[in-house]
Amino acid sequence: MILTSVFRRWLLLPLVGVWPLVAMAQTGDAYLRGYVDALLDSRYAGLGLRALAVAEERVTLGARTCLGPSQKRDIELLLQQTGKVSTVAWDDSTDCDKPAPAVAEPELPLRKRVEIRPLPERELFAPLIADPRQPRFSMSYQHYNTPRDSFNAASVAFGEYFGLAQGSFGARGTSQIGIQGAVFALFNLDAASSDLINADYWIGLPWSFRHGPWSYQVKLYHQSSHLGDEFILGNPGVNRVNLSYEEIKGLASYEWERWRVYGGGGYILHSEPELQRKRAQAGVEYLWPHAVRELDFIAAVDMQASEELDWKSGLSAQAGFEFRGISQHRVRLMLEHFDGHSPNGQFYRERLRYTGLGLYFRF
Repeated sequence: MILTSVFRRWLLLPLVGVWPLVAMAQTGDAYLRGYVDALLDSRYAGLGLRALAVAEERVTLGARTCLGPSQKRDIELLLQQTGKVSTVAWDDSTDCDKPAPAVAEPELPLRKRVEIRPLPERELFAPLIADPRQPRFSMSYQHYNTPRDSFNAASVAFGEYFGLAQGSFGARGTSQIGIQGAVFALFNLDAASSDLINADYWIGLPWSFRHGPWSYQVKLYHQSSHLGDEFILGNPGVNRVNLSYEEIKGLASYEWERWRVYGGGGYILHSEPELQRKRAQAGVEYLWPHAVRELDFIAAVDMQASEELDWKSGLSAQAGFEFRGISQHRVRLMLEHFDGHSPNGQFYRERLRYTGLGLYFRF
């Protein structure tokens, strides 16, 4: 009996020692699941993202709607930057090529559920990298070559997108409405007082929709253009144009792995002076994540043409590196080149070529 009792104690001792470790591991996994769910719900509200399985530092994610490549990259980066997740795997619910399940798993809301949320944090339709008139915060040095002059210029922009409301419609996708505003200003650095040449004021109401790799945007916006006082004083014979217009523009975008292509057009509803109404736009973007340590390499080309300018296309190209923190904040350092009709409103009929270096910020 004594030997039997001693034998049982020695047999149970390893189990007693291992059990707290197993319990601690289970508790840690439960904590990580709760942490991941809370983080994704705050940063990506409306997508129904959930941690379906957690094992050590590997997390398997599901969603109420399918996701595109850029969304998955951003989510993976967000989780990995916390230091708590090393690997992210994706459930079939995030794949647009897989049918939605008839009944969701207990941790995953049904795809057909509709949810409306105010003040979304992120844009559904990603800003166009190489578009010279994309609302954003930026500053660039550019060397200008025009038919009349050649000079060094500074181009600055102050603009942002603000989401007003977002609706999630399960397998059908996600919709968002917001407001955009910006000021684009051009300065002549060769002038004694770095004269303001042109300023464009821009405000718009965009509606966006996203379903996996596909995203769409329709926006109504107003732009007005003004010459700088110093430029007018220094050029008394300049032909000032009181340019302003309202345009409705539609764009469609598709993502494939590291690539994005987009295209669409616009129609001017009202303008002063009277402008021919049709416009077209297309472009392609490329992203190489972690090309140099924490820096992503980005390259983009944007092309635009209008009926007013006899459909003569203009090209804007950028290439450089982007750094992203754990928040939505990003900063880019980009080489840029433009060849076409000037994007500066007062000079829209003038041919322009410039090359420069710019800093671009997203908040």
